[in-house]
Amino acid sequence: MTTNIHNQCQFKGCDAKSLAFSDHCWEHINKKDEYAKNILSEIAKGIPFNGQNLSHIVLRNSDLSRANFSGANLSRADLSGANLFDANFNHSELLGANLSTCDLTSASLEGADLTKANLFGARLWHTNLKNANLIEANLSSVDLWNSHLFNVRLWHTDLTNASYLSKENFSHKINSFITIYRINEKGMLSSEEAYRSLKKLFLSEGRYNDASWASYKEKNMEKNILRKKRNPAYIPSLIMDLVCGYGEKPYRIIISSVIAIFGYGFLYKILDAVRSSEIAGYRMKFADYIYYSIITFTTVGYGDFVPKINSIFRLIAASEAFTGVFMGGLFIFTLARKYSAR
Repeated sequence: MTTNIHNQCQFKGCDAKSLAFSDHCWEHINKKDEYAKNILSEIAKGIPFNGQNLSHIVLRNSDLSRANFSGANLSRADLSGANLFDANFNHSELLGANLSTCDLTSASLEGADLTKANLFGARLWHTNLKNANLIEANLSSVDLWNSHLFNVRLWHTDLTNASYLSKENFSHKINSFITIYRINEKGMLSSEEAYRSLKKLFLSEGRYNDASWASYKEKNMEKNILRKKRNPAYIPSLIMDLVCGYGEKPYRIIISSVIAIFGYGFLYKILDAVRSSEIAGYRMKFADYIYYSIITFTTVGYGDFVPKINSIFRLIAASEAFTGVFMGGLFIFTLARKYSAR
């Protein structure tokens, strides 16, 4: 058998591409069972099918373990129930393919196009799906234990009853200290919706930390959409992101509070806005300004230092007290939201 790559089907009037080792497309192959057996025989010999056309082929319940389909066209192929252990589908086309109940353990589908593919009930243990397109794919009841979903495209993807799906599936380790978690975010509207779907799924399973991640990413996509549209609502959205991560990052409130305290302290020093109420003519030190800023921010107000008799200085102190009360309430709300059931 000799291979054909992207030749036109020899059946009169057919515009489809011929399949590998054939002069015809799947529809016009007379002896389909015999052709399928020949393909399986070539796979068993270790013959690679990278870049080949196998669209619409039917290889149900076949042993395709360690087969090389890198860059191949398997659109609308029926591989249901097949053993695809350690198979290579990198950058292959699997549009509308039937992979239901397949065993894809340790298989690699990096960059593969699985638009509208059916993976119902498939085993995806340690499966590499990085950068894959899963738009409108059916992943219901799949087993995603230790699968890699970093930078996948999710939109209207059915993940109903998917097992072992968590934030960790979407991770990518940059180095020993930095790990990033995300889906493909090029389409901001679709990624916002995808994060929202993940949030709802994680909440339904009681994965509140994972739901917090998805919720933050959803709001971040919303912020980017506002920026792209030059919507004035982008500014308050940006502030909420920086201050508290949309209620999902309590540590940002602590950092923001420290910045506010030192910022007000510098302002008091520059304006020489504070005096001692106990020692006349006391020369204020920078540490005194920071101390005064802390007790004002926390609304403790010991009274040993007070703003000088000036409406502007008093207004500044009042604004810091208001900021402190607001940040304290926001911190409690964010902490409760993140670490308790929503």
